[in-house]
Order: sequence, then C-alpha cells, then structure tokens
Amino acid sequence: MFEIGIITGICLLSVLISYAAFRRGASRSADDYFVAGSGLGYFVLIFSLLASFLSAFAMFGISGMGYRWGFGALFVLTVNLVPLGFLWYFLHRKTFLLGRARGWMSMGAPFGERYGNGMRAIIPIVVLVASIPYLVAQVQGIAIMIEAMSEGVIPYEAGLFFAPTFVALYLILGGMKGAAWVNTVQGIFFTVMVFVLFFAVMARNGGFGPTMDIVHEKHPELFQLGAAGGKIWSYPMIFGFAAAMCLGCVCFPQPYMHAYSSRSAKGFKVMILAFGAICVVVISMTTMIGIAGRTLVTGLEGVEADKIYGLAAAQTLPDWAAALAVAGAFAAAMTTIIGVVFGNASNIANDLYKLLRPQASPKELVRLARVCIAGIMVVCILMAWIPNIPVAELAVIAFGIMAVTVFPLWGAYFWKRATRFGAIAGTLVGVGMNLMFLVWGLLGGTGAKKMLLAPQEFLLNLNGFLVSFIVAGAVFLAVSLATRPGPTETKSLGLFFHPSLD
Repeated sequence: MFEIGIITGICLLSVLISYAAFRRGASRSADDYFVAGSGLGYFVLIFSLLASFLSAFAMFGISGMGYRWGFGALFVLTVNLVPLGFLWYFLHRKTFLLGRARGWMSMGAPFGERYGNGMRAIIPIVVLVASIPYLVAQVQGIAIMIEAMSEGVIPYEAGLFFAPTFVALYLILGGMKGAAWVNTVQGIFFTVMVFVLFFAVMARNGGFGPTMDIVHEKHPELFQLGAAGGKIWSYPMIFGFAAAMCLGCVCFPQPYMHAYSSRSAKGFKVMILAFGAICVVVISMTTMIGIAGRTLVTGLEGVEADKIYGLAAAQTLPDWAAALAVAGAFAAAMTTIIGVVFGNASNIANDLYKLLRPQASPKELVRLARVCIAGIMVVCILMAWIPNIPVAELAVIAFGIMAVTVFPLWGAYFWKRATRFGAIAGTLVGVGMNLMFLVWGLLGGTGAKKMLLAPQEFLLNLNGFLVSFIVAGAVFLAVSLATRPGPTETKSLGLFFHPSLD
C-alpha cells in the first residue's frame, strides 16, 4: 500500500497545480479555458503533448506487448514514430496558422469552415467513438496495476475509479492551461522514471547484452520478424499496426488543441518535431523493459501481461523507487486521459452544442464542457468493468478508427476539389467499416482484436483497419470528383489556400 500512497500524493499535487492555473485566470473566458489563451511556450507544449500521448498504452501496454511479442513490437513502433513528427507538421501547420487567425477552439472548427456544418457535427461524434477504447485502455491499465501493487487489497473494480476521479477534478478546475501545467510536470517525471527502471532492469542480469542473451536462449521467437518466423509480425501486420498508429495519432484531439494553444510558430514547430524523437526513445525503453521482464516473471498472458511494468519495478528497485517508477506510469496514463477527455469535451461544447444553440455564452460552453468531462469518465469506467482486450490493442483499435479522418483533413488543406459530400461519405464509410469488423469479430468468434488488427485471408491478407482505411480514401476521392463544390467549399478556398500560408 506504500506505492498507492505515493501515487495518491502525486495525484493530489496535480490537483493543486491545476488549481493554481485556475487561480491565475485559466477559466476567465472560453478562450482561456479551451486553448489557454493561445499563450503556451514551446517547453510546456513539448512535454504537455508528450504526456498527453505517452500513456498507459506506452507504459503498461507497450511493455506488455514487448513481453508477449518481443522485438516485433519495437520494430512496428519505430516504423510508426520516426515519420510521425514530420507528418504532423505537414498536416497541422495550417491548423496552427488558421486556428490563430480564426480563433478556433475545437477539432470540428476547420472541418466546419471548409466543408460546412454537416462535417462539423460529424467530427465530434467520430472522435468520441474512437476515443472511448483509448480512454478505456488508460482506465483499465491503471486499475490492473493498482490491484497488482496492492496485492488484491484494492480490487480491480475499485481501482477503476482512481484516475477518473482525479482527472475530472483537475480538468474541471483548470481547463487547458491547468492540463498543460499538469502534463508538463508529469511528463518530465515519468520520462525520468522510465530511464531509471530501464537501467535497473538491465542491470539485474549484468547489462543489456547479457539480459537479451538470456531472453533469446529461452524465447527465441521474441526475436523473429516476418511471415517466416514471427509469432504474429507478418509484414502486412507490421504495416497495418504502424499505419493505424501513425495516422491515428495525427487525427486525435491533442494535436489540434496544442496547435491552438501555442504562443508562437517556433513553439509549434519545436513541439511537433521534438515529439517523435522523444517518443522513440521512451517507447523503445518500455518495450525492452517488457522483453527483459521474461527473465523476471513467467507465465503472464493476455491482459495479465500489462502488469509486467509494475512487477519489473518491484523486483529490481527498492520499494520507494519502485513506487516512484510505477507512479510515473500512472502519471503518463492520467495525462493522456486529460488530453483526450478535454479534447472531446471541447468538441462537444464548441461544435455540437454551439450548432444547436449559436447564442450560447462562453460561461455556458465552459459549464457544459465540465459536465461532459464527468460524463465521459463515467462511461469509461462502465466499459472497463470487465477487461478482455489488452491495453495496447485497445489503443491501436482507437487509432485505427480515428485514422479515417485524415482524408478530409488532407483535403481541407491541400486539395481544392474536395467537397463536403466526399468528406462526409469517406468518414462515415471508414468508421462504419471499422465498427462492422469490430462487431463481426465479436459475434463471429474471430475476436474484435484479430478482425481489426490481424491479417485476414479473405481480405487479401490485410487487416480490417487497412481495408477500412483504403476504402474510406477511395470513397472520399471518388465522391469528391463526382460532386460539385458547394458555396461553403468555394468560399473557403480563399482562406485555406491563401498565398500567405505558403
């Protein structure tokens, strides 16, 4: 229970940080609450964005994936992360420039100005549907670890309430500025603790090389790649995982909200390009912690493998240091919940609600966003009550669903011929097919995880996500070419393709 006490203390400190942001005026207006008055410097932006993505997925989920699948997990994550910063900058440079000029505060804003209110209403719904599995992964990962650290004294069901309670508190109090402050402090903290745990785990067997030699001797399959040898990492599987994660990251709420919150163009560029590099280092370490965990703990399967991060800390560090290492992973999970929940609450308030009630006051929008934060947390607790999909796979499913919105995003900024009909049709078809494969897997006995993420023979050895993604892109292009741009699309060209943006 000593570890739980330390984690609770860190959570209470987070609430105080958020309250400090509130006292300094982070909630004086809708602009302050939702985008921190567009006043965040690049140091805060870098660690806030880093913390909002490096989550229970990156700590518990990725170490569990390394434990189960070996270096294939590291390879697919590297393929995803290396181009990520450059892709983000390419796609979201106009998000920053136009967001500053137009006062955007939600994901739906650019889609609404480019395609009209229909697309602006669809985006918050799609984002919420895609975000739920990702949020459930965070809540589930934290509850599993609390149960493991307390040795069953705190059951899994009780642990589900831990992070949502604190997250709701400091998001309701501090808004985007409070979230950024908390994310920055926690981002630095968990990055340091990953380094500490990595070196401690490797030192247990005399260093990185000797540790990997021991794992290879007992589990050579963890070092195999490709269809000929890998347990699961055929090349279509690698490409499917990497594409879902890379493109899904670009389309999640966090890049939009941080672009709107940046104080300067330099801060935005540094934030985006630094993110991928730091992620490669941190995630590589958590993956190898999981692989090395095979020398420390045996017999973990499925969801149970997500405990390896905490179990490795308990076996290689003093009690107080192990508590801090696991607390770092908790901090990572909570900061991600902050980013995703806040982005969804902002979308619902500024897109859906404002379309229904254009005269809504700023205070009314802030109040609704706070209610949405609490509501989303309740839904996630209910859905995580019976865990049956590991944290890593839950996160990738979420990325895959969200990735289909990359086509209307690209069309908004780079293709003058894109139409609202193409954007709507491509998005709905892509999300609909992902959900169809999800239900098909659940009802047909294949399993939702395998249907969406594993290559299927009847899909030409592609996974469900890639098929959905390809079809969504084809529909977007075909329908856009078959329909004429309306008044909204035509009018928007002067803004989205203004020469000054080049």
